[in-house]
Amino acid sequence: MKTRALVFFAAATIPLVAPASATTKKECVASYEQTQSLRKEGKLAQAREAALVCSDNTCPRVVRGDCAEWLAEIEKSLPTVVIVARDDKGDETADVRVFEGDKLVRDRLDGKAMPMDPGEHVLRFERDGAEPVTRKVIVHEGDKLVRIEASFKKEPKAPEPSPEGEKGSGVPIAPIVIGGVGLLGLGAAGVIGLLALSAKSDLEASCAPRCTDAAVDPVRTKLLAADITAGASLALLGAAAVVYFVSKPKPTDEQKSAMPRLEFAPTIGGGFVGLRGTF
Repeated sequence: MKTRALVFFAAATIPLVAPASATTKKECVASYEQTQSLRKEGKLAQAREAALVCSDNTCPRVVRGDCAEWLAEIEKSLPTVVIVARDDKGDETADVRVFEGDKLVRDRLDGKAMPMDPGEHVLRFERDGAEPVTRKVIVHEGDKLVRIEASFKKEPKAPEPSPEGEKGSGVPIAPIVIGGVGLLGLGAAGVIGLLALSAKSDLEASCAPRCTDAAVDPVRTKLLAADITAGASLALLGAAAVVYFVSKPKPTDEQKSAMPRLEFAPTIGGGFVGLRGTF
C-alpha cells in the first residue's frame, strides 16, 4: 500500500510542474527573437525590456548568454533624457503631463532620467490651466542625460506695425534734394554778400563819399546778386517744406517735436536762415 501511495503522489505532482517549465521556455525564446528584431528597428527601449526577460536565470544557458551580451550593448547605445518644465512664472514644476502622440510618457515629472529611442520625437507638455506646449527634439544614439525643457511662461507679443510704419518713417527724397539746393544757394548768397560788404568797406575807406560809378557799380551788382540768390534759395526751402509735409504721413506728437523747421535770425546787414530739427 505504501508503494502505491508514493507512485500515485509522484504521478499527481508531475502535471503541476511541467506546464510552468514549458511556459517559461516559450517566453525566453520569444523575448530572444524580439530583442533581435527590435534592435534592428531602432526600438532600443523595447529591445532592452525584451533582453531583460531572456537574460533571466530561468532561461536556457545559450539564450541567457546571448541576451546578457545584447543587454550590455543596448544599455550603452540607448539614449536617456531628463524632462524639465517651468510654470508661467519661470519656476520649475513637476505638475506636468508629457505625451508623445496619444501615448502618456509621464503623468508627473520626477527629475529622473528615462530611456528614449534615438530619432525625432514630438513631445506635448500639458498642465492644468495652461495652453499645451510642444517640443520637437532629435535624440542621438548613445546620448545620455539629454535635457529636454519646456516653459509655460507666456512671452510678450511684439506690437503689430501700424499702416504708417509699414510705409516707412524716413524723410522723403524729394524735399531733401530741393532743400539741399536751397541751402547751397543760401551759402552762395552769403559768400557773395560778404564779398560785396568787404568791397563796400574798402570804398568807404578810400573814396567815400566821392566814389565814381565805375567803382560803386560792381559792389551794387554783388549785393543785388546776393539778394536774388538768397530769395531764390528761400523759395526752394519753402518748396522743400511743402513737399515734405505733403508726402510725409501724419506725424505723432513725439514726431512733431523733432520735425525739421525753417528758422530766420536777423543779423547786422542781413539775416541767417537755417533748418532746425532731428534727422
